[in-house]
Amino acid sequence: MNVKIAWFGKHFGEEPIISGINGSGTIFFSGCNLHCQFCQNWQISQDWIGKDYTIEELADIMIELESQKVHNINLVTPSIWIDQIREAIIRAKSKGLHIPIVYNTNAYDNIEKLKTLNGLVDIYLPDFKYSDNFIAEKYSQIKNYKEIALSCILEMLNQQPRNIIEDNIMKQGVIIRHLILPNNLNNTKECIKIINSLLPNIILSLMTQYNPMYKASNFPEISRPLNDLEYNEIMNYISQFNFAEIFYQPLEANAKDTFNPDFTKEFPFA
Repeated sequence: MNVKIAWFGKHFGEEPIISGINGSGTIFFSGCNLHCQFCQNWQISQDWIGKDYTIEELADIMIELESQKVHNINLVTPSIWIDQIREAIIRAKSKGLHIPIVYNTNAYDNIEKLKTLNGLVDIYLPDFKYSDNFIAEKYSQIKNYKEIALSCILEMLNQQPRNIIEDNIMKQGVIIRHLILPNNLNNTKECIKIINSLLPNIILSLMTQYNPMYKASNFPEISRPLNDLEYNEIMNYISQFNFAEIFYQPLEANAKDTFNPDFTKEFPFA
């Protein structure tokens, strides 16, 4: 069985404890099990831009990235390729791969398959996009996102209950991400509340990089970036919660040339 990959290389756009100084050895997989109407990576998630690789070639890519002194192997949008990825990790480790494996996911995973990654994945980097399934169906065409995502995140926390950070680089643990959508602040507030309730040592990454991409113009309420009032409201709201750590993006982080790559051209983070 092959996998389809859009791009791989050094990536510096993740959280500081993932990207570090040397970058994250990132592999962007083609295809996605969600259909987010605002996806910034729609060229690969929806249009399937990419090239086929064998499992052995995927394992060799991991080894090659490690030779570039990256801090980890970062598997982006891996959910539909989980069987092939598991086998590739096993093969790469048999060839000497020893840096952490990051599973970078929308959290809409098959929980039984997720369990087969226990002992193979060191860091889980799931999104928690929606606290309301009505919004999930509206924007991502998925009816049961909340329940599936929460069950999968709990499994990730079960596999990696301790956050281990050495020399400002994460070695093990879980970081939960949430992207703030304009005109959907109640969704964000409820997501923050739910995430905070999961474990006392949760690390949250709050993203403000939203830009209307792909088919977002079909939804007037999300056809613009986040504004100052919305940003400040969420910053004030989150101050009442205790997290182990929170990664923030400044509002100006929504620059299109930084977070909206064109996968038909050279990847801008390389």
